Amino acid sequence: MLQHYEDRASDLINGVLEELGYERQELQLRPIPFSGSWGTSLASFPLASKIVAAEHAEEFEGLSKKELKKRQSGLVREKSLELADAIAERLNGGVIGQNGASAISRAESVNGYVNLFFDTSTVATDVLRTAIDQGADYGRGTQRADKVMVEFSQPNTHKAFHIGHTRNAALGNALANITEFAGFETIRANYWGDIGMHVIQCLWCYQSFHKDRRITRKLRGRRLGEYYTEAVQRLNYRKDVLGLLHELAEDDALFVEKIDAIVTEMYREDGVCGEDVAYLLGQIANHREIDEDKLFEPMSVPMLLKYVGPQLKEELAFVREHGPQEAPPPTSRTANVRYPPPVVTIENTTERIARWKRLNATPEWWPEVPEWQQQIKDTFQAWERKDEELVALWEETRQWSIDEFHRIYDELGIRFDVEFSESEVEEEGRQIVYDLVDRGIAEMSDGMPVVDIDKALGLEDKYRTLPLLRSDGTTLYSTKDLELTRRKFEDFDIDRSIWVIDNRQGFYLQQIFKIMELWGFDQAEKCFHLGYEFVTLPEGMMSSRHGITVLYEDAMKAMRKRALEIIEEKNPDGRLSDEKKEDIAGQVAVGSILYLMLSRDNNTQIAFDMEEALSFQGHAAPYIQYAHARACRILERAGELPDGPVEFVDLQPEEIDLIQKIAEFPEEVTQAATEYRPLVIADYVFELARLFNDFYADFDARPILNADEPARSMRLTLVAATRQTLENGLALLSVPAPTVM
Repeated sequence: MLQHYEDRASDLINGVLEELGYERQELQLRPIPFSGSWGTSLASFPLASKIVAAEHAEEFEGLSKKELKKRQSGLVREKSLELADAIAERLNGGVIGQNGASAISRAESVNGYVNLFFDTSTVATDVLRTAIDQGADYGRGTQRADKVMVEFSQPNTHKAFHIGHTRNAALGNALANITEFAGFETIRANYWGDIGMHVIQCLWCYQSFHKDRRITRKLRGRRLGEYYTEAVQRLNYRKDVLGLLHELAEDDALFVEKIDAIVTEMYREDGVCGEDVAYLLGQIANHREIDEDKLFEPMSVPMLLKYVGPQLKEELAFVREHGPQEAPPPTSRTANVRYPPPVVTIENTTERIARWKRLNATPEWWPEVPEWQQQIKDTFQAWERKDEELVALWEETRQWSIDEFHRIYDELGIRFDVEFSESEVEEEGRQIVYDLVDRGIAEMSDGMPVVDIDKALGLEDKYRTLPLLRSDGTTLYSTKDLELTRRKFEDFDIDRSIWVIDNRQGFYLQQIFKIMELWGFDQAEKCFHLGYEFVTLPEGMMSSRHGITVLYEDAMKAMRKRALEIIEEKNPDGRLSDEKKEDIAGQVAVGSILYLMLSRDNNTQIAFDMEEALSFQGHAAPYIQYAHARACRILERAGELPDGPVEFVDLQPEEIDLIQKIAEFPEEVTQAATEYRPLVIADYVFELARLFNDFYADFDARPILNADEPARSMRLTLVAATRQTLENGLALLSVPAPTVM
């Protein structure tokens, strides 16, 4: 909203420039950087530099760079001071106050800057009445020409929705809210990953081990995620066991020192000391791959695994007592261990014990792995020939996942206008590839259709080559993304397409955009990848494959419980009913998760910390929600808002700063929409809440309900405008705005 006043200030300054004999300029104005001072500022140095360059062109000709810089520096400094003084003098000498310029009260020249101060009463009245009168539409932009599609969330069916998935969902949803509010026609799109090897693995595990197990509707989504994780762990059991043993041999010289003791104990306890065990231990000690065909006893490896745990537990007890331990210098046995050796810590030993517990719990899986891997191949072949029973199971379980996802979206306040799926674009994508080959855009390379993007664009080693199908004709992600993007451009007639996908896919998406450009789609120039980094846990990265996740449902349950405890602590008087407390706790939990995902730069990782997300004091949703609830409470106690014009006089610095922040909201929305940065709004609502709390904090200096007029009406109007702006900003993030907390 301040843009209106800045535009007026630009007109005034350009009018003075014309009076001084200079041409009108595209001026860059900035808010006055002084708390409690309200206005806009112009640095005259760029103008002075242009004027000096034009007026002294002949004089500067032939000077060396050093001489030119020295000569220019003094002249520009002198001209900037002269120019700032002249502009301020003429503005104060009669221009201000004329022709509708009453919103600007005075001008001053300070070290080459021209500061124009707004008339606080005029502008405050305009800003606050606009925010209150426009209500939920305050900050909304005018209709824009471009149609935007934001594709986000894109979860894989047959996997559980974990807390990390909420970052994508929160980013895409907030961006769609913002672009729509800014005036763009916006389409929200989702894209189910409903086919692929992860689906085959999940269905195989369900059919093979859980088909007769009754699953309640509420747990269907969770169970599918568990079956996928179990499938991966079964199929990779041998690989994971050998991986742990090799890791210990490579990274834990203390463990290698104990190998002789382990051999002795195996012989004493189980009478095992055959050639296969000796071979196995030798390969591990010397960091060589294990040839499973050379093992006489198939259970040799899991039998060895049995003795790994006690050794790791001894290490853990030792480092807990004595602190982190560096491995000793190499001996003949540990000569091949990588040096300098890593430190044995509580963290890495605890993580290895957790893996050992999981692997040691199912040694009977070891001999089954080859047969299971063959069953996966058979299941995939059944899928390829569209086996009726398998397809029916896929359709049923696919819907289980989608129903669960929609339940979560509803809880988070997320909606979609269109939902695509990999299964529906696969065949059409394959036909597109053949068409691209016929057109000469794609070519055959080692039996695979590929696009040499650099060759087609006349570039060198920038976009490289992208395969579009495997040599056996099966599809790739690129196959399906070509058809998906074609549908966006042709079926929905969009002008801008935004993909919310993690940063790892950045280069791949640039390749897709360029292929669409080569294919002839003008919209490819307005494709944008909104990338983001992962959500991590204190113990490291999350992984559905390894079952290292915090499920969304578990996180939300824990956050509701903790939020309820906080709400009860803040309301010991029984003013709120139990039902109301539960409702508020739910709003706080949802807001906390969403705001955590939006309040960090999307190119940085987020460590999921429940206490941090639920903070009423820090950069978190509850702090902002509480400011909104506090404003609601003040207005509730006040009753009716002032009727008629409100006089804004003797505004204090905290009040001016708060009004200015409210006035900035429409421009913040525009910036967030054009830059595709929800973080702009997340930061804005936090700053607005902080300024409101600063304004509210000093009851003695700034009473509200008990203030005399006109201060009471003035401050109540300010509270009402703040409440409305907070609500509008939080709505763009889909963060609930409770009226009481």
